[in-house]
Amino acid sequence: IFNAFLVSVARTTIGTLCTGLCSAFAAFMFTQKDLPARRFLYRSVIITMYLSAGMIPWYIVMSAYGFKNNFLLYILPHLVVPFYVILIKTYLESLSPALEESAAIDGAGTLRIFLSIILPLSLPVLASVAVFSAIGQWNAWYDNFMLVPKAQLRTLQLLLYDYLKRFNANSLAATSAAGSSSSFSSMMSTPFSVRITITMVTMFPIMLVYPFLQRYFIKGIMIGAVKG
Repeated sequence: IFNAFLVSVARTTIGTLCTGLCSAFAAFMFTQKDLPARRFLYRSVIITMYLSAGMIPWYIVMSAYGFKNNFLLYILPHLVVPFYVILIKTYLESLSPALEESAAIDGAGTLRIFLSIILPLSLPVLASVAVFSAIGQWNAWYDNFMLVPKAQLRTLQLLLYDYLKRFNANSLAATSAAGSSSSFSSMMSTPFSVRITITMVTMFPIMLVYPFLQRYFIKGIMIGAVKG
C-alpha cells in the first residue's frame, strides 16, 4: 500500500504541475492574434471534448507510443486538457493587453512574457485548474487498469479496488461456509465497512489540498459568471 500511495502522490503532483503549465501555455498562445491558423488550432483542441475514438483505438495508440508499463502514461496524455484551456483562455482575455505590449516593447519574447507576466497574474485560475487536475489524477485508475499491470506502478485507487473485490469474494465464501452463525457474523467485517474505510483512505489526502487553495479556487470558479 505504501508503494502504491507514493505512485499516486507522484502522479498527482507531477501530473498537476505539468497539466497546469502546458494548458496555460496553450491557452496563452491561443490568445495571440498573430498565431498562424489560431482559430483552426483552437477548434481542433475543443472538438476533442465532443468526439472520442473509443477504448480500443485509445489502447492501440497508447501502446504504440510505448506507454504500456510506463509511468509517463499518467502524465503525457493529460498535458493539455481542453476544458482547462477554455478556462484559462477566458481568464487571460480579461487581462489588459497593454501588459504584454509594454513587455514586448522592452524586448521580452513570448516565453518571457508568459513566465514573468502571464503566470503570476493567472494564479486564481491556475489554482482552480490545479484543484480539478489533482482530483482527476488522484481518482484515476482506468489507465492503470488497462495498460500498467506492473505492480511497482500500481496506483492506490486500483490497489484498494482490488482489495475490495477480493474482500467481497472472501466474505461471501466465508459466510456460506459458516452458515447462519450469529457469533461469526458479528465478528466478521462487512463489505460496507470495508468500502467506507477505502473511501476515507482515498479521500483524506486530496482533501488536504482545499485549505491551501480555497481562496484562489473561489475566485477561479467565478470566471465568466458575471458579464463585464
